[in-house]
Formats: sequence, C-alpha cells, structure tokens
Amino acid sequence: MSMSVKAMRALLAASISAAGLAAGQAHAQEASQQATASDAGEGLEAIVVTARKRTENLQNVASSISALGAIELSKRFDSDLRDFANSAPNVLIDDTQQGPGGVAAIYIRGIGVADVEKSVDPAVGVVIDDVYIGQSSGSLLRAIDVDRVEVLRGPQGTLFGRNATGGVVNLARSRPTQELTGKVRGTYSSFDTFDFQGVVSFGLADNVALKVSGAYNTTDGYIFNKTFNQPGQKSDFRSIGGQLLLTPTSSLEISLSYDHQLTRQDPPQLSALAKPTDLFCAAFQYCSPVPDQPITGDRYVSISNAPVDKSARFQLDMAIGKAKLDLGSDLALEYILGYLKTSESINQDFDSTPQTLYHTDRPARWQQVTNEVRLVKGGGGPLTFVVGGYQWFSKYTINLKNYIGFAGPPLLTSAQDVTQTTKSWAGYFEGDYKFTDKLKLTVGGRYTHDAKTTQVNDKTIFIYGTLEEKNPIASLPPVAGVNIVMPTPIRASWSKFTPKVSLSYNFTPDVMTYALWSRGYRGGGFNGRPATIGAATTPYDPETLDNFELGFKTQFLNDRVRLNGAVYMMKYSDMQQDLDVPAPGTSTGRENRTINASKADLKGFELDLTARITQNFTIGGNVGFLDSQYKDFIGDIYSTGNPVDASFLRLRRAPRWTWDARASYENEVGPGTLMVNTELHMIGAHELTFLNNPNLRNAAQYLLDASISYKFNKTMISVFGRNLADENGYTIGYDVQNVWSYGAPRPPRQWGVAVTQTF
Repeated sequence: MSMSVKAMRALLAASISAAGLAAGQAHAQEASQQATASDAGEGLEAIVVTARKRTENLQNVASSISALGAIELSKRFDSDLRDFANSAPNVLIDDTQQGPGGVAAIYIRGIGVADVEKSVDPAVGVVIDDVYIGQSSGSLLRAIDVDRVEVLRGPQGTLFGRNATGGVVNLARSRPTQELTGKVRGTYSSFDTFDFQGVVSFGLADNVALKVSGAYNTTDGYIFNKTFNQPGQKSDFRSIGGQLLLTPTSSLEISLSYDHQLTRQDPPQLSALAKPTDLFCAAFQYCSPVPDQPITGDRYVSISNAPVDKSARFQLDMAIGKAKLDLGSDLALEYILGYLKTSESINQDFDSTPQTLYHTDRPARWQQVTNEVRLVKGGGGPLTFVVGGYQWFSKYTINLKNYIGFAGPPLLTSAQDVTQTTKSWAGYFEGDYKFTDKLKLTVGGRYTHDAKTTQVNDKTIFIYGTLEEKNPIASLPPVAGVNIVMPTPIRASWSKFTPKVSLSYNFTPDVMTYALWSRGYRGGGFNGRPATIGAATTPYDPETLDNFELGFKTQFLNDRVRLNGAVYMMKYSDMQQDLDVPAPGTSTGRENRTINASKADLKGFELDLTARITQNFTIGGNVGFLDSQYKDFIGDIYSTGNPVDASFLRLRRAPRWTWDARASYENEVGPGTLMVNTELHMIGAHELTFLNNPNLRNAAQYLLDASISYKFNKTMISVFGRNLADENGYTIGYDVQNVWSYGAPRPPRQWGVAVTQTF
C-alpha cells in the first residue's frame, strides 16, 4: 500500500512536533540547574563534516546527513564501504560480484546502480579526500586510515554535480602530523582471513609532515568450489600510500598524496538459478531444486568451471594534490587535482555450471582527471559561501570477449572493443545568509556541460567444434551493416542546471528545523554493451530528480542526546532503465539497452538518534521508511516487441523499512578499559532484479555485529563477530530472460580477533 497524502501530512506533523518537543526540552534544560554534565557523564562527540566543502558542525547543516567520527570509527571493525552503510537509514550497499576489486551497488532512498559496465554512471557519488570516483569498480573502498564517514541522502547536484542523484558517501582520511603518531592493527578471522594495516605520521622538518599507510589482506573466501574441490573465492589485497603536507607559510598549505592498490583474486563465484522454463534447465538440466535456491542447493557451494587460481586482477593508482591559500577576512582559495587510473582483467563464469555455457573475458582500463578550484567564505558573519569551477575528463576501454556454449556448435566466441570518453565542466555556487541569529537562507546552483564519445567495433566471430578455443571450424569477420563497425567515434552532449534552496530556523542554538528543495541528475550516455549498430549509436538522455524535504536537528540534555529527522518526497523524471531485449542475428541473440523510460515517486521519512545514557553507556539507532513506485512507465519489458504499462513493477533495492540499533559500553576494569559494542541492522524485503524475479527476491534480513575489546595503555585486544544471525540474502540478482538467472549471497557469519597498537 503506498503512503497516502494524509500519511505524509501526519509525518510532517510528527517531525514538527518532535522538533517542538526537543525545543521545549532544551528550554527546560536551560531553566533547570538540577542536572549537570558531570552528573551523568560527558556529552556526545561533536561531529565535524565537510559535506558542503567547508568545515561545519553536523547539527548546523540543513540537510539529511549521517556521520561517523574518528572516535566511533576506532571502535568498529569495518572491512570496507559496505559496513559503513549501517550508520545511515535508507541506505543499502553491496558487492555485485560481477568483477574484480569490488563492484559497488550503492543505493540511497531507493536510488542507485548495480552494474559492472563503466559506461553506466553511478547514481550515488563516492568521494575520498575531495575526489569523486567515477566508476562502480573500486568504489568499495577499504576501511584503511578512514577518519570520518559522511552519508549525504538526497540529490547533491549543487556541490557534487552529476551522478549524485541518490546522494554521496564522503570519506576523509587523517592528516599528517608533526608528532610521531601511528596505529597498527592485525586481524585473523573466519575463512583463514589475515588482515594487517597500519599508518604512521611524523615531521620531516618544521613545515613538512609525512604520513605513510599500508595494508595487506588474504582470505580463502566464503564460497567452496565443488568442481575443483577447493575454496573458490580466494583473494590477496595489498596497498601502500603516502601523503606529504607542506606549510611553507602560515597562510599556505599544500598536500600531495599517492595510493597504489593491487588485488589478485579468484573470479567471483556466482550462483546459477534456472526455472523449468529457462533454457539452462530445459536443455542442460541445470535446474534450481527449489525456486529461490541455486542449482547446487547451497548458496555457498559453486560448481563453476572458471579457474580458481587468483587469475583475476584489479589495480588502482590514485594521486591527489591540494593547495589552500588563506586570503584573510575569512576567505580561502582552494585547488584540488585528482588522478585515478585502474586496470583489471578477469575471465568470469556467468553461467556457474561445470560447462562453458556463457563466460566472459573482460580486460578493462579506466582513467580520470579532475580539477577543481573554489573560493570559500567562512566566519561568523551573515554571509558565508563557496563558489567554484570543476573540470572532468575520463576515458575507458574494454576488450570484451564472450564464450558462448549454449547456442549452436559446442563453442562460439565473439569479441567487441569499446572506448568511451567523457569531458565535463561546471560552475557552482552555494551560500548562506543569516537574516537573524535564528533564520538562515541557503541558495545554490550548478551549471554543467557534458560531452561524451563512443566507439564500438565488433571483432571476428570464431566457431569451434569442441569446447577448446583452438582450431576453429569457421570464422565470421565483422561486416558493416550487419555487425557494429565504427571507424570513428560519435559524440553527444548535454547541459543541465541543478538548483537548491533551503530555509532553516533555530528555536534555540541546539534545535533547528529546515525546509529544502534540491535537484540532481545523472548524466546521459551511450550503451556500453550493444549488439546492434542502433543501440551503439543512439544516446540516452540524463535523468533528473527533485527532492522536497522537511527536517529537524536537535541536541539536548546537556548535549547527551542527538535526534535528527526528515520527511521527504522525491520525483524522478526521464528515469534511465536497462532493458534486456532481443537482437536477432547477433552472436548472443540479445542485448542490453538503456532508455529513458519512466517517472517515479519516492517518499518516506528518516530518524537518527544517539544518546549517551551515562558516562559509560551510549545507545543509538536509526529508522528509515521508503515508499517508491513507478509512474508512467511504458516499456518492452518482456522483449516481445510490444511495449506495455510496466508501472506495476517495484523498484530494485528499495526496501520499505530499514532500521539500526546499537549500544556501546565502556568501563575501567583492572589496569585498562573494557569496551563492548553491539549493533543490529535490519534491511527490509526488497527486489534485486528489474522484472522482480521472485527467485531473487530478498526477505527481511537481520545483520547482527558485536565486539568485545580490552584496552590497556596503547594496546587493544578485540574479539568480534559479523552477521552473527547468519543471514544469506543475495547481494546481486540478474535475470537473463528465458535463459537463466544468477545471484551471489552476502558473506555468512564470521568471527575474528584483532590486536591494535597505537603510538
């Protein structure tokens, strides 16, 4: 049942009432002298965020943000970006298992992308140290030297630009220090997993500081390959990085950093699911024993014939340069240069059977360069702002090769080379003006121009008489008019303006309400895996999203309780949809096309609470509700050639409810401090496939994590567990209509022990 207008009004009234109640509590707190901070312990850690490209207190920002600060992060045992999702309502982050190095599927308020192709722009931005990562591969950033995590919900089109329609996950790392400081952590956990990471900072001279970080992780993985009778998801990860901080004068600061990461792993082991009417079941007898289980009957057992020899590879190199000049009068000029290069190779078994029915070889390269300059006005005056310019360039190439054994002779190989580039520039402004100490207006806007090129060329098709790729019995060179032959690239361009307006009012310094309208958009582009010349050369347009939001932020009881909330309504236009459609006469007989097919409405509410009950005991949690539905969606969803009304479909990865409850206890025991942390995260039932395949539909999942640590001097020994309820929901689901479907389960229950040394 969709949320009615009356329900929305009730939620608005509830949020305003909650803010008013908090205001009353704050006034009572100011009037009463009976309770002091010393009676019940210290207040909560103040969280500083840079979500608006300037340093602010979380409670002063008039938008929906959840954040984890350095103190809270030091008590957690997060492995990568997925674990940070629990800090925010209406957020779902998974690894799609469709490539090496971690391919992120990040959804905020039901908006996101779960696709390995680099032609598909993300819908949620991942930003590290002010640099946006423009592809899903490599976006599952490891929890190495992370000092702050910010989850911005709703479109961020003003300050972050395109491809931030759902929101932004903003990560910041620690800064180099003049004093010798550092931290080293060693961990051993389930599946023979070893993890070592460390960071150290020190001064080289009075105005030069250096930080060096490194990490190493090796694991057998949680999937067993029955075909080869050995673990089937082994991986080795290593990274090294350094950051140099120069302060040649009191007003000038220069930062230079470089990171290198390398992952060698088995190709991810997917789980094949096939209905009785699917080709893989009817023709090859690879059938699911029950509808929602893979052909092996066990989500953690694979019978894939892909190599399990760590032959998949993902390499990332990133360089960031920053300069900040203090101009006086609360003005600062900043420049950020970002460079990111990745290369990957993988031969992946997508059919997940002992036969070569459908494999792909996917070597790909990505490169991006960004330049940003901005003028920031801070201080306590009535006007503060940030104004800037942004330039982007990216290029990727993939040399795709398909191994097809389910049609025609025993084996057919088809290859395709794709190269795409993106050039973009933007100018933006966002400023606050305080009419009074309590009333503040925020106005912003960004103008963006994008230009993209694509060049796709089919290669020769080879037909083999056996399942070995040698001695072909026939070959079919590409023919213009039949195959995709593009001697030169083609180009398309788009321009978009994304505004923002908000009005906030402070009842007291600790109680604020706001109203917000913001717009975001995801860039247009070209199909990255076409099978016909029409699909290769026809661009799709950008999609836009308007967000209307009312919220409140409160902090009371001597800063021991923080309660924030919001109600929102978002309206999607020209929503991009990936459709699997017939492509007669091509090697696979099908292709994937992106079209601007629909509109959608998404509405709901969010509450986020943290409370320090005593000096030793802190609780927290959040709850998110989302009601999402397509509007005016007409498309050929069944690949019949006849478009139908598809508005009955449910949006993917849009659970109606998410909630999180956590508790933390600390106390002096003997010579040290005992720390106990527990967290229960609930993800509501949700769809994983575009056509809502019931075999790949997740029921509600309850993810329980816990840890016990003992810290003495600067040493901490910890025992922790993840997913203690042993939930096995799918993290990815893909439907190849009438052929087969595949999925991959989330990591099962894990235990570990860690030793952390700081100095």
